[in-house]
Amino acid sequence: MRLPVALPAGTARFWVAAAVPALAVIVGAYLLETHGRTIAAAALVAGGVAIAAGRFLVSHRADRRYAKVLESEVATQTRSLMDSLAATAGAERNLRLVMDAVPDAIAVLDRDGRIMELNEAAKRMVAAPLEQGAGRSVFEFLDADAATTVRGRLAAAFAGDVQRFEVAFRRDDGSKGIGALLYAPVRERGEVTRVLALARDITDQKHTEQQLQQAEKLTAMGQLVSGVAHEINNPAAIISGFAQTLLLDEMKPEQREMLQMIYDEATRIGRITSNLLAFARAGGSPRTLVDLNDIVRRTFALRSYHLSTLNIAVTLDLAPEEPKFWADPSELQQMLLNLLINAEQALVAVQTPRAIVVRTAATEEEVRLEVADSGPGIAPEIRAKIFDPFFTTKPEGVGTGLGLSICYGIAREHGGRIWADSQPGRGATFYVALPRDPRREGRPDPESPAPPPPAVGTITVLIVDDETALRNALLRFLGRRGIEGHGVADGVDALRTLQQREFHVIISDVRMPGMSGREFMERLRRDRPDLMARLIFSTGDTFAPDTAALIKEAGLPTVTKPFDFGELERVIRRVAAEADRRRPMASA
Repeated sequence: MRLPVALPAGTARFWVAAAVPALAVIVGAYLLETHGRTIAAAALVAGGVAIAAGRFLVSHRADRRYAKVLESEVATQTRSLMDSLAATAGAERNLRLVMDAVPDAIAVLDRDGRIMELNEAAKRMVAAPLEQGAGRSVFEFLDADAATTVRGRLAAAFAGDVQRFEVAFRRDDGSKGIGALLYAPVRERGEVTRVLALARDITDQKHTEQQLQQAEKLTAMGQLVSGVAHEINNPAAIISGFAQTLLLDEMKPEQREMLQMIYDEATRIGRITSNLLAFARAGGSPRTLVDLNDIVRRTFALRSYHLSTLNIAVTLDLAPEEPKFWADPSELQQMLLNLLINAEQALVAVQTPRAIVVRTAATEEEVRLEVADSGPGIAPEIRAKIFDPFFTTKPEGVGTGLGLSICYGIAREHGGRIWADSQPGRGATFYVALPRDPRREGRPDPESPAPPPPAVGTITVLIVDDETALRNALLRFLGRRGIEGHGVADGVDALRTLQQREFHVIISDVRMPGMSGREFMERLRRDRPDLMARLIFSTGDTFAPDTAALIKEAGLPTVTKPFDFGELERVIRRVAAEADRRRPMASA
């Protein structure tokens, strides 16, 4: 009968080795007892028994060695497997640490755009925890137009092409951003099975680039306006000069009224160009003692006509004490202009009445500016975002979203603050509080000192200007006021004239063909330093960087075109008197 189960090889060898000597003993005993064989047969049996016993011992020892080798091999393989598992886990952990350390977002996408893996930066970018980020579709974070673009780029990546592009995305908190993406195909056995997506949030970078572009536009506009202002101010000064000269005569009331109107309009031209220059040069002028009420009046003049065409009534409620403090006047003008434009755009969407109120106030510690409108107000849910760069509720192309953020930056730069108060349907009020400089005692007095007594005798003036008509207007006016004038076209002619005679006062334009006002001043400083105290600069653009630097460096009196001839006469008489006190001029 056959056993149903086979014995292990080691066990079978054991029983065979034990059965052979037993059989030998039985056979030997049978031979001795039954047949009476000789001792040789018994010896044969004994030898067989010995051989069988030896084989048994050898087989038993071999089985023990085999078992030990087998146990050692199993232990070695187990340790190797555990080491491999530990190394794999360590590699995965290190890869995760490396991925999470990368500041850019990293995600692995399948063909349907589902996120298979993502790092910490990707979770922050979409504001989603890992368990919510993995398995979600990238299209959930995109608008319809952006989703179409990404879908096409993803298909191209699965076709084997590396894709680089920018796309707008939406975070889970509802805010919008701009991302720069790179799609790299991942191949397995020659087939693209996944796409590695690298993304970077470049929202701030884009905002900065747009701000730089805006700054470049302002710079270019400033250069253009500077040239235009010089060309406009000269004819405006000529018209104003002749009008002021004629107003010295006796004439009929209606003639005087017309001349006064001509003078007023020429002065208005000068005021407009001055305001445009101040705005275009925003940030380029130093801190000076400014009158907040004057800033409000000048800025409102830039926008008054446009506001009136929109049927917007503007009320200026200005502090009676004329609040003054140290600030950058062009930046303050830019801030107020932005607030006026913001109020204007809010009022366009409402029916009448449309109203804006601009208020100023001052304490010992600070000055305050308020701009209130009767518009629709600011919704509570967006009130905290109104000063964020590029945040706007206006339609595309109407606003850049930079106006209020620029106001915020200017207020902070001056050490102040800006905030808004609004109720939906009841308008909005923007408040600006700026500190007064506590070091006022050490500041120079911007007010001109009381004019000294006029110089004795006839005052002589040398006018250096390349505009012939402007020279003639000045000479006619000064002649009517008892001042003897002589005009030349440039610095070279002026130096030649000064070698022949002396003058109580020299009025030189800053910008001239040939020898400029700076070069003329440097020649006087080198060759005739005694005449430096008699020099007055005239210019149509005090905001230009080179002109502002020259005026600051020279420290000389400066008159601005178009001239107020009455003020110009006072400056001439004061300079002549001060120069004569220092060194009496030789008889001409």
